[in-house]
Amino acid sequence: MTTTIKPGLQAPQPQVQLRTQNPAGSAGSAQSAGAVRPSDDSVKITDSAKALDAASRGDGVDTKRVEDIRARLADGTYKPDAQAIASKFLALEGQIGGAKA
Repeated sequence: MTTTIKPGLQAPQPQVQLRTQNPAGSAGSAQSAGAVRPSDDSVKITDSAKALDAASRGDGVDTKRVEDIRARLADGTYKPDAQAIASKFLALEGQIGGAKA
């Protein structure tokens, strides 16, 4: 089953009715039912997630170089080096999948 979570939309919450007294009249069990227990939940953010967050915010982006490349693309003078691009893709594939003999 796949659940899609959309920002800004929240699932309807069920109505909760608090009991002030146990139907049997025992106040002791009503107090223990309302007691809050500490949670053992925790979240750890991986280095990959931190890098993805930084990339999405634009940290470390050379904006001068990006603007230069945009201008060269717009006027048709940008000529990418296909051999360098292919070499970098092969290196990336080696890092992701490991070296294969």
